[in-house]
Amino acid sequence: MVSPGASSSIARRPDAPGPARFRESNRRFSGWPGVCSGSLKMRLVTYDRRGHRRLGAILDGRVVDLPDAVGHPAFPATLEAFVQSSRGTVLDAARAALAREDVMNHVVQGARILPPLFPRSLLIPAAPGSPAGGEGADVERRIAGPEQEIPWPARAAWLDYEPKVAAVLGLEMTDVETDGVQDHVFGYTLVSDWVAKDASGDPLGTSEGVPLAIGPCVITTDECEPQTMFLQAKVEGQEMAKGNLNGAARSLFAMIAAASRGATLERADAFALGPFPAKDDDPGRRLWPGATVELAAEGIGTLRNRLGARP
Repeated sequence: MVSPGASSSIARRPDAPGPARFRESNRRFSGWPGVCSGSLKMRLVTYDRRGHRRLGAILDGRVVDLPDAVGHPAFPATLEAFVQSSRGTVLDAARAALAREDVMNHVVQGARILPPLFPRSLLIPAAPGSPAGGEGADVERRIAGPEQEIPWPARAAWLDYEPKVAAVLGLEMTDVETDGVQDHVFGYTLVSDWVAKDASGDPLGTSEGVPLAIGPCVITTDECEPQTMFLQAKVEGQEMAKGNLNGAARSLFAMIAAASRGATLERADAFALGPFPAKDDDPGRRLWPGATVELAAEGIGTLRNRLGARP
């Protein structure tokens, strides 16, 4: 992924061996009814099947094994592979399988939900005070999933919280205008981002040890109108922010369009943007060890994480 004129940090899954896999650039299951339309919503998840990542879909609040439901040996087994082949017959086969009367025969009992996908790259504008904003900053970020504990970073006095919505590309794009970006988006998911601060309120020199949380599912773009998507963020059950994406959705598309100028964006690249702007060092977003954070959106569901204890 080309990231012209921007410093970058790296996002990688917690169990990934070797060098980091995913880039984050600082270019400055409770599903809700509502704006996500269509009689059958494509809410795609990843679950743990005997130690392997496996593609599933949420249907009536339960996880259905989508490859088993389709029943074709060539059907993608992971969400990453599904995104890579997301157009045409593969998407049609998934919809047809979920509409069959026998689809509930493929419900997974006690499914453990994982991060829905590990984007090929994840580009996020830096939050105010983020250490990624420094010239040439390079830090590793891990990827956490729903219900996963977020380890408290060493030396952090508190964490600033940044709720975000991510768009996952389903088609390659180069030099696309803002109005054409949505045609290249596969779907949307949620991202909880954090900035570690020291006792003086200054950002720590690294975000290492503070994973980005992604999930709980990806809803396909044809099932959702992002500009009217309603989001709500809570800390310990108390509402912190809420509202529609409105102009933030267009800002997200504009960011993707800018990234495509003179560069080719690939399938499974992801871009995330915060819909709730906050002033630098907003006390309302300070989090403490043990706090439970929930970010919910219509159609996507609730991304819930608990912050760990101080090391």
